[in-house]
Amino acid sequence: MKKINTLVVGQGIAGTLVAFMLHRHKIPFMVIDPGETNTSSRIAAGMFTPVSGKRKTIHPDVLLQIPFAIKICREIEQLLGAAILHLHNIYQVFNSVTEKNDLLSKSATAEFEKYILFNPPALPNIKQETGACEITHSGWVDCGLLITRFAEWLKQNEALTEAAFVHQELETGNKLMEYHGMQFSKIIFCEGYGAIHNPFFHNQNIIPCKGDMLTILYDHPVTDRIVKKDGIYLIPAGNNLFRAGSTYGWNNNSTQPDESGKKLIEDRLDAMLENKYTTIDHRVAIRPTTQNREVIVRQHPKHTGMFMLNGLGTKGILQGPWWAKRVVELCEGQ
Repeated sequence: MKKINTLVVGQGIAGTLVAFMLHRHKIPFMVIDPGETNTSSRIAAGMFTPVSGKRKTIHPDVLLQIPFAIKICREIEQLLGAAILHLHNIYQVFNSVTEKNDLLSKSATAEFEKYILFNPPALPNIKQETGACEITHSGWVDCGLLITRFAEWLKQNEALTEAAFVHQELETGNKLMEYHGMQFSKIIFCEGYGAIHNPFFHNQNIIPCKGDMLTILYDHPVTDRIVKKDGIYLIPAGNNLFRAGSTYGWNNNSTQPDESGKKLIEDRLDAMLENKYTTIDHRVAIRPTTQNREVIVRQHPKHTGMFMLNGLGTKGILQGPWWAKRVVELCEGQ
């Protein structure tokens, strides 16, 4: 029987960050994950910005979460020897005069003035008839690279079991739990949308949100920054490749790509890009979102060593480090 302190179920963004926090606190752990490639964490844009949403608001928590996320990502980069964090202003193309005037008025206030820069140098090969601004204190994390390289690090440290987790085979006791030859006192479920099948935590109100992401080839100079227009992002991936997305198919748990999602993104890319591009890949995945966008950080009422972190939704890379730290602190309090 292999004895560890904590078992982490799932190695998406949430599970990866929880595992890193356990390592940071020098707590022995094991991660179990089937290693699926088509997950919301792997295709996530990984963007973070202080100004977000259709109404372009700034939530006070975000101003605390951004510097903490940057700090943790830098620590992970040092651990993995991989560049996963890219700090760049977001180039926000105005979709209308109304949107431009709204942000212009906000940029004149003390709350927004250091986060919105008006009249930046125009980017080449981008349609921007009504102009653009830059959102500062922003950036993105290469989530696919983060998860892949962290899985490699886990394997090197014999801390990853590549398999699907079978809830019915978890043996719970008063103080210790057992699963497939492992004995532990804590278990943290970080299963993403898969948590709907978790029999230990019911009524989590996890809402499936299908997201489409395209990879395009655009043989024209643009930028090394994120470009956004009309709810669509364009993220450079090197060698004239860009990732473009995303759609929001609420209450949609289909993992099959469909033409409607692809067409929506391509129509908006047509309105963004001056020249022709080629779509070379179309992927979809299901985000774990919740009502009111509330993050799920729970301790089981009966099994006190059992915890859940979920519902990071579309802001996983921003909120993830913050809440991963707190769920680990909650575990340590037992």
